[in-house]
Amino acid sequence: MKRFLIIHYSEIGLKKGNADYFITKLRKQIKIRLEQKFKQVFVVKHTLGRIFMDLPDDFSYEDEAEYVDVLRKIFGVKNFKFVYGGSMVIEKLGQQIWDNMPELGEEKTFRVRVKRSMVMEVKSIDAERELGAILLRGGLELKVKLKDPDFVVDIEFFNERGFFSFKKHPGAGGLTSNSGSKLVSLLSAGIDSPVASYMMMKRGARVIFVHFHGYPYTDKNEMEQAKELVEILSQYQFDTKLYLIPFGFIQKEIATNLDIPAKIRTVLYRRMMLRIAEKISKKAQAKGVVSGDNYGQVASQTPENMFAIHEVSTVPLFQPLIGFDKEEIIAVAEKIGTFDISKLPCKDSCSMFMPEHPELKANPYDLRDMEENLPVDEWISKAIEDGEVIFF
Repeated sequence: MKRFLIIHYSEIGLKKGNADYFITKLRKQIKIRLEQKFKQVFVVKHTLGRIFMDLPDDFSYEDEAEYVDVLRKIFGVKNFKFVYGGSMVIEKLGQQIWDNMPELGEEKTFRVRVKRSMVMEVKSIDAERELGAILLRGGLELKVKLKDPDFVVDIEFFNERGFFSFKKHPGAGGLTSNSGSKLVSLLSAGIDSPVASYMMMKRGARVIFVHFHGYPYTDKNEMEQAKELVEILSQYQFDTKLYLIPFGFIQKEIATNLDIPAKIRTVLYRRMMLRIAEKISKKAQAKGVVSGDNYGQVASQTPENMFAIHEVSTVPLFQPLIGFDKEEIIAVAEKIGTFDISKLPCKDSCSMFMPEHPELKANPYDLRDMEENLPVDEWISKAIEDGEVIFF
């Protein structure tokens, strides 16, 4: 039988007057991603609150995994399913469903779920009962269970057909990729910042990545890990850019300055990073900076230190992980595939020239006094000028 793809979108359907903008972008992104993967033309339509697409005539169960891998990384998709195009006549449709039933394993219960077209005379609940009865008469040896069954026969009636499937795949949710403004994300090689970037991408932001490295005071492993992380994250958006910014020389200058107490170095480093990210943000016409800060997790993330760091910024700061537990962050990292890279051992700029006992309650006025004697603007210009930009 002919197969089709039905995609239900997420909260973009609630956008009312702006919904068409998000849906159009979503359709285009589905088309581009699938055509990039399978090297063929797809016609992606929007009909009756769904995104709908013909599948190739030779589409099989074996092909589903490759399609799933593409579709689950497209923000804006609530769920999707690979359906058969059946009859609008209940008796005929029931036989078609039975003829295409997959092999069942340890399932003990089932239900039929119907979403009907408003032009149909039969009600959804009546169609569910009739189709369930047809399957039982045909030899289906499962018990009916309406709540949390092991196996669901899912049917939608529209466009003069009854589309049925046996599995619904969850999507990434959120808002359509690149549907919002640009943001600059501070990306380390650790666990938190890639997840923070992902969370803002899920809200439609196009994220530009900035990674501060310590080379030549550290090896290049840090940069390579950052590249691998961005390679993964770039699958969730288009036109991804990574800035590799040399930061070791700034850390060395601060660490060897005898007028600066060792315990305050960490906060000064963070203030410099934020200034550089802000400069890149304004150059890129982005609307703010993203960080992986987590309230109270490390010394630089005490409320006093975050206040002292953030005061140098004149653009909005986005901290999507601010109230997360570490376990919650790790769970997202594992889900999106960044955790295995982030947990690899790596000497990065965050651990270089660090004090043994960092300050927990930095005073912004003291920091300003120290920075008056530092060539802050010169450092910012040099770091950006010596930086490297990589496109994904």
